[in-house]
Amino acid sequence: MIRYFLIIAFFLTAPFFLLSQETNQVDDLNRKQGRWMKTYINGTIRYEGQFHNDKPYGVFKYYYDDGTLKAVTVFSDDGIIAHTKTYFPTGQLMAEGKYINRQKDSTWLYYSDIDSCLIATEEYKRGVLDGKSISYYPKTSQPAQILNYKNGLKNGEFRKYFPDGKLMTEGTYKNDSLEGEFTLYYHNGKTELKGWYKAGREVGNWQYYDENGNPVSEDEYKKGKEK
Repeated sequence: MIRYFLIIAFFLTAPFFLLSQETNQVDDLNRKQGRWMKTYINGTIRYEGQFHNDKPYGVFKYYYDDGTLKAVTVFSDDGIIAHTKTYFPTGQLMAEGKYINRQKDSTWLYYSDIDSCLIATEEYKRGVLDGKSISYYPKTSQPAQILNYKNGLKNGEFRKYFPDGKLMTEGTYKNDSLEGEFTLYYHNGKTELKGWYKAGREVGNWQYYDENGNPVSEDEYKKGKEK
């Protein structure tokens, strides 16, 4: 047998009061059943959707406190997988991606609130960054930076680019710290700076070049400090 209860405040209007009587049901085991709706203190809807045995399914809609749409989530029948789109208060798309067991998973896309252009993509696994993270120059599909993550830490190659796509910087991360060879380039493709990192600190000889590729100076580092 399903029990009904009401979430009622004195400021609620009559039409909403009547609607409330048809929502927010729990069964004898206190599990959410059927259509549910929550409100802000000002009476506007916070979210609306439906449950079966305490698990969400189907379409859920979430709102800002002024009634503007905030997000739309489509749950699988068992409530485990959720495809979500979030929106800026202006109505423009903010982000979209997938949750598994309420944790971010697979590829997420992020958009600008100015022109709705794609500004970043991230790959997740069980709620943490795992894979490529790419940021883009505004109003273009040109990557500005590409990082690789493993279990939430930066691991592997990273690259930065000039707005026209030419390589600016390249190096490698290991457990969130720069490790190994690091190179900075001029826009013409010539090397500007080259050196090595160990556990995030400069080590060994660092060489500097002019725009024609000629060496101009050199520094020697030990444990991140100049000798």
